[in-house]
Formats: sequence, C-alpha cells, structure tokens
Amino acid sequence: MVAERINILVVEDEQDMREFLRDILIEHGYAVETAPNGEEASALMRKLEFQIVISDLRMPVMDGLSFLDRLRQDCRIPPFVILITAFGNIDDTVKLMDRGAYDYIIKPFKTEQILVAVKKAVRELHMRRRIEELEEMTSRRCGLNNLAGKSPAMQKIFTFIRKIADSGGNVLIEGETGTGKEMIARAIHSCSARKDRPFVPVNCASIPEGLLESELFGHVRGAFTDARNDKKGLFIEADGGTLLLDEIAEMPLTLQPKLLRALQERQIKPLGSNTYIPFDVRIISATNRNLLKEVRAGRFREDLYYRLNIFRIELPPLRRRREDIPVLVQEFLRRYRRTDEPVEVSPEAMRALMDYHWPGNIRELENVMERAVYLAEDGVVRLGDLPEEMLRAKDSNAGFSLPSEKSLDELEREYIEHVLKRCGGNKKRAAEILGVNRKTIYRKLMDAKNR
Repeated sequence: MVAERINILVVEDEQDMREFLRDILIEHGYAVETAPNGEEASALMRKLEFQIVISDLRMPVMDGLSFLDRLRQDCRIPPFVILITAFGNIDDTVKLMDRGAYDYIIKPFKTEQILVAVKKAVRELHMRRRIEELEEMTSRRCGLNNLAGKSPAMQKIFTFIRKIADSGGNVLIEGETGTGKEMIARAIHSCSARKDRPFVPVNCASIPEGLLESELFGHVRGAFTDARNDKKGLFIEADGGTLLLDEIAEMPLTLQPKLLRALQERQIKPLGSNTYIPFDVRIISATNRNLLKEVRAGRFREDLYYRLNIFRIELPPLRRRREDIPVLVQEFLRRYRRTDEPVEVSPEAMRALMDYHWPGNIRELENVMERAVYLAEDGVVRLGDLPEEMLRAKDSNAGFSLPSEKSLDELEREYIEHVLKRCGGNKKRAAEILGVNRKTIYRKLMDAKNR
C-alpha cells in the first residue's frame, strides 16, 4: 500500500473520538487532518485535497448528511466518504448510499473496522487511478475518446484538443464532408469540464430560415401564428454544456447579427419576449467550406467569424492521412461484426481500401465496412465484398507503364491523363495529386495537342 499518498479528513464533534481516529490512522501511515463539524470540514477541503473522509453522522452546525450534500456540490471528484452512525437499519443504509456515502460503520465499532473500511477505499482508489492511466495511455497511443487515428496530422489534433478542452473558448472546425467534424466536437466536449452537461448539435442547413431563430433562441406563446406554447431555444437547452452549430456557413446573413450579439452579451431574447435570458454555453462551429473565403466573398460576417474562430481545427481528408485507414477499418470491424468472432480483412481488400481516393472520407469508409462485414464469409472481408466503384477505381489505378522510345513531354502528358482518369476527370483533384495548379494541367494538355 502507498499510504503516504492518501490524505484523510476526520470529521467528529467529540474531541476524544476525533483524536483517537487521527492517532490510529497516522500509525498506519496515512496523512490526517481533523475538523469538529461539517462547516469547518468544508472550509478545510477548499484548501486541501482529501481522498477519504471519515465523518460522524450526527454533529452540531452541519450534520453528516448535509455535509455529504455539500461535498457533492463543491467537489468535482468527491472523496470516498465513510460515515459513522448509531443506526443500522436498511432504510438508513439506502439513504446514506443515495446521498453519496461510500461506506458506513455502526457504533460501537472496533478499530479494525475503521482500518478495513479505509483499506477498501484505498484499493478502489488505486484501481480507479490505474484505469484512468490505462485509458490515457490508450488514448495517447492512437486516438482520443471515440476518435481513432495514428497519423501525425490526427495526433496533432488530439494534442490540441486536450490543450483547449477546458478553455471555454469557441472552436471552429473546418473540413470536407464526412471527415468527422461532429465527432471532433463531441471529443472536445467529452474532454472538458462540461462533459456531464448537455451536448446539443444543430444543423443550420437543415432548418428553414424562418424557423432557425426560434430553434436557437426560443419563443413565447403567440410570437407567431403556430406558436401555441412557450419553447426553450437550443441555447437554453445546452446551458452549462456545448452547442454545435454545424454547417455554420449556411446560416442566413439576416440571423448572423443576432447570433453575434448573443455571443457578445452571453444572453438571448426569445422571439416575442422582452426578457433577456443569460446562458453559459460553449460554441463549436463546423463547416465544409473555408469560412474566411466566405467572409471575403461577402457571404459571412467578418465580426462573427472572428468571434467563432478563437480556436480553429482543420480536419484533413482521409486521402491525406492514409495511415489512419487500417486503424479506422479495425474500429468499424469491431463496431459492425454480428458475433463475438473477430472479422479480418484480406491483404487484397486492404490494398484496395488503401489505394481508394475516398471522396466521402470517413463516412464513406464506415458505410463500406458496414456493408463488407455483412457480406463477408468465414470472418474475412475479401475483394469481392467491396463496392463495384472501388474495384473499378482499383483497376484504373493499376496501369501506368513507362514505355520506351517516348519523349519526356509525351510521358508527362500520358501521366497527367492517367491521373485525370483516376480522378474521373476532376482537374482540381488531379492537380492536388500532381502538386500543381489547374492552370498548369490545362496548359500542358493544350501544349501537347498543339505539337
């Protein structure tokens, strides 16, 4: 036992009993502080951290049950509380446990009973610490919460999330459709002090312009024709937690000033009401567009952009972090397998998964793996279990040769045409693969035709 790391607070109004408990615990290597009542104990706990509290149930000023309630309010991680009581019936026991007590001891008691209860709490404390350490190790190894990825780009994002999670600052997440922007938002929420409060997502593109303001800020009865009852808005629904404004670039320009004012003043006014309601919400915004370009094009307010963009996360597409594909594949295999038996992916199928361009990103990969797991026989996903479009893409990828007796210009033109074919004629995507701009592709193809 590592007793020196355990701090115990003894709360007992009788001085002799208080000193007796302190002495026997110190003899067994624990660090001990004492208090004569719950009020003084609460004041002491605001200064020092205790892993275990031993408290009498009946005390003046603040009794044991009131002290339990105070601990649950004041402590983010409440200590193990062992109560000493003169009552031993079932109803009292249930009441104590419901109020947050870890254990209880009935008077009169033997010294060994106290020590056994403390040792039991210490063992559970060490076990919890070990579980937290293992979870942290696993998270650092290749993921965070429900996210998976071992690529440098994703590891950098995971590290950034851990740094900003408790800051409370607004976050802007940008990335292509299907890259997992909502999962990143949920990870930020889960890593923050708000994790036990609501996480409320809203898709700004899916709600008609006339209803979005009511959804966000709420309304009172009679505010408009169909407003038959008062309605809390999503800002109030998410109070204390996190509100995800997905597809924020689709928010109408007419509503953006109202959102900006709400964020600046930290209060909202429901439609039809003259009363402002304060809120405590962290805002995370997500978009598949470059929001700064939207600002420059006049489609998004610049002042709102800077209010939302305190912390910015740019999610790379799956094709730019191919080393994450096997990790994600294993995650989806576990998620969608129909029995306890493991499912594997054949080398040929994995090669096809690695070579595919993934225009739909992680969402497309998840759909492909859900389908493949259902079709797989003998617990193995084979090439034939993958969608036809992936197999056609695989065939088109296999085939650029370097014939002899051709000039460098001819080879360059053929390679550009090969990449364009792989990309289905999409010149922007081909330019990304080739590392040039679209004008260069146009020019080289036109030069080849004119020769």
